[in-house]
Amino acid sequence: KERTNGGYDAALRTFVEAVLADGELTADIDELVAGIQEPAWVTALAQALLKLTAPGVPDVYQGCELWDLSLVDPDNRRAVDFAHRQRLLDELDAGLPADEIWKRAPEGLPKLHVTRQALALRARRPGAFGPGAAGRYEPLGTAGRHADRLFAFTRGDEVAVVLPRLTATTGDWGDTIVGLPAGRWRAVLTGDDLDGGAVSPASLFATFPVALLERTEDRA
Repeated sequence: KERTNGGYDAALRTFVEAVLADGELTADIDELVAGIQEPAWVTALAQALLKLTAPGVPDVYQGCELWDLSLVDPDNRRAVDFAHRQRLLDELDAGLPADEIWKRAPEGLPKLHVTRQALALRARRPGAFGPGAAGRYEPLGTAGRHADRLFAFTRGDEVAVVLPRLTATTGDWGDTIVGLPAGRWRAVLTGDDLDGGAVSPASLFATFPVALLERTEDRA
């Protein structure tokens, strides 16, 4: 038999309604959210890419390919607007530039882009994400003023991931670098090509705020 606490439920409802009716308070909340919105998007992308590239099996909730603002675990039995997601995928297939994808962050398009590209990379290079030596996890070295605000690693010899952390306070990366293994790499999320070695996160994140790198055939 379901047990309820009518007094508690009523008090909670009264509190929530009072908060929503307080125009000065809701204006302050809106201002706070506006100030942290972009760092929150970047953090969410970093978490999504980490989930899709770290050792283990990624758990991708159906319907959470875009932003999801649930206060609890989302219910993956809810109806999903697949037609909308297919339209967005069609736009990505048409070759939207990375900076245009990021400009459409309010739609959740960057998260769909990260999910799509990371899963495609896993399909192309299954060994790099497997349990053997080809998929071994190795941290990448970082240095400079904001070295502690980078999280970077490789999967085997073929994939590298560079993510920002503490995104609300980073600002100018200054002299910060990440040590990318020697060779030629392609940034999967932007299409840019780059050489390994000491790489500035400012260049890696110039058009998109997280980096997923795939080694190309042209090795140094």
